[in-house]
Amino acid sequence: MEQLLEEAMESNRSGRYADTIALWEPQLLEMGLGGDGPSLPKGIELLHALYFFAEAAVLLGESVKAAKAARRFEELYRIAAEANPEELGEAVHMRNMLQDMAFLFTKERETEVCLRSFGESLEFGKLPPFWTSRIQYFVALADYLDYNVVDAERKLSEISEEEAAFFAGPIDELRHNIQARKRLDYKSLRARHRAFIELGDYEEWVVQVSLNPDASLLAVMYKDGELKVLRTTDGNEVCSFSDSRPLFQGEKAGEAGLAFSPDSRYLAVGLGVGIVKVYDLAKKEPLTEYAYPGLDWEQLERNAYYEEYTYVTFSETGRYLIMVPTAASYDPQGDDGFGIPEPYRTFYCVEFASGEVVLQHTFPEGYKIAAVQMSSDERWLAAGCFGQGIKLWEMSTRLAVYENMDFVWLGLPSRVGMTQTVAFSRDSKKLAYASRQTVRIVHLAETDAFRTEDIPMPEKSVCSALCWDSRDRVIFAQYRHNTPSRLLRYRNGSEGMEVLLDQGLHDVEEIYVSEQHEEMWIYDMPAVQVINYTTGALIQKYDPDQWSYSRWVIFNKVAIRPEASMVAISHKTKVRLG
Repeated sequence: MEQLLEEAMESNRSGRYADTIALWEPQLLEMGLGGDGPSLPKGIELLHALYFFAEAAVLLGESVKAAKAARRFEELYRIAAEANPEELGEAVHMRNMLQDMAFLFTKERETEVCLRSFGESLEFGKLPPFWTSRIQYFVALADYLDYNVVDAERKLSEISEEEAAFFAGPIDELRHNIQARKRLDYKSLRARHRAFIELGDYEEWVVQVSLNPDASLLAVMYKDGELKVLRTTDGNEVCSFSDSRPLFQGEKAGEAGLAFSPDSRYLAVGLGVGIVKVYDLAKKEPLTEYAYPGLDWEQLERNAYYEEYTYVTFSETGRYLIMVPTAASYDPQGDDGFGIPEPYRTFYCVEFASGEVVLQHTFPEGYKIAAVQMSSDERWLAAGCFGQGIKLWEMSTRLAVYENMDFVWLGLPSRVGMTQTVAFSRDSKKLAYASRQTVRIVHLAETDAFRTEDIPMPEKSVCSALCWDSRDRVIFAQYRHNTPSRLLRYRNGSEGMEVLLDQGLHDVEEIYVSEQHEEMWIYDMPAVQVINYTTGALIQKYDPDQWSYSRWVIFNKVAIRPEASMVAISHKTKVRLG
């Protein structure tokens, strides 16, 4: 038995996986690998045999054999653990490896998901090189299978010579395959959402990103306050601005809001508490600066919010620029009954050509603005406050025409900045917003002005994000604490309610629909999914959790342009376009 195990281990180490299968398959079948035969455990040696057999099957892509061996291993492991737990030894590591792969090799794309889960094993303390070499290989293999040669190559490079010696054959083969795959046309693969391309050569981490309407330009704000505009076709720099660096270096700013004008000529940058800078990208120079109110966090009254910035967005034609000072996060343990600073409950709507504030509103104490949206015809502006009210203005008169005290409270400390919980229909005739127990639709057409209808929610559920499609249907995410989220679509009349997605979602922040590309984009922090809007099939999932060994993300920012079928996701000092 011992000699056969040595042969199997050497075969896998040198890349001769078929030899391991041929060596052990007849004996394991005789011992009941198929599940119907007799149980003839041979002690710890049999566990080792099952492991090497399953490992070889995985590397050969024989998922059924791998799953059967993993199940049989688990059965015998439990028997051995009850009888002689002190003799398990290496079988403990073998079990951890197999638990990551068992039962996950039968559905499309689940191979990569399973292989990536190996990375979590590196978080449980120092492992012998025999195991770290395998884990690092498997997570690199997962990236390679997903056409992510950037991370695959990096992970292989982190395997030491000592570790590589324990799994030399598979590692060398994967290195060769990665080099061959790097020669593919990644721009074409990105356009088909098969792979991403990576931009940026700056040394600081990215704090915010934004794409212009046709996704030809990418704006990147870095941790030191450097602002760069890059071409997405080749990553070359169009222009850069350093005038905000003193704010970041003096800790007067740490986050930023970014927004391109509809014609892509201007870029608005929202910093601190109501500091907004606008740059003329054609002339490559600053255009103007607003101070509404133009403070830094030290000038605010004491509060429990942090990661302050100013949300900025242009209206459909660029006639208006809307600014909302806000903060992205909240510290409930640090809240000693502090109030909400006045700037966080105030918005400013500026006529861009003249720079005049045409609409400004401060909500009462205890309010914090959660969402601001202007209709595409620029007739209406709506603003909602967490757990408080929503208000609608008609821009021609600057008068409030609708108000209700039922706006959603998400109850998440990480979701206190601006949210996608208010949306106008594409023809500007309806307003949908997240209410406390429903999604409420307000009709704006003159024939039935301000009539409301409600889309009911299950008890303790709220809407965390919503949008409209071109067929006048509301798409919204149904969120409940510690429960998977669901994505639904609603249209009044015969179509009623339809479940689009009811698994694999957690805390959906943004939803976009592009019927031109038949795509629906879902930002479920930190991952972005692209779904076929007609069939519901998954096209791609860009998940920063999978770009490292750990499932815990350090920091990522996302910008989605559904009309251009592109997403930008920051990753440390780079930005990845998918």
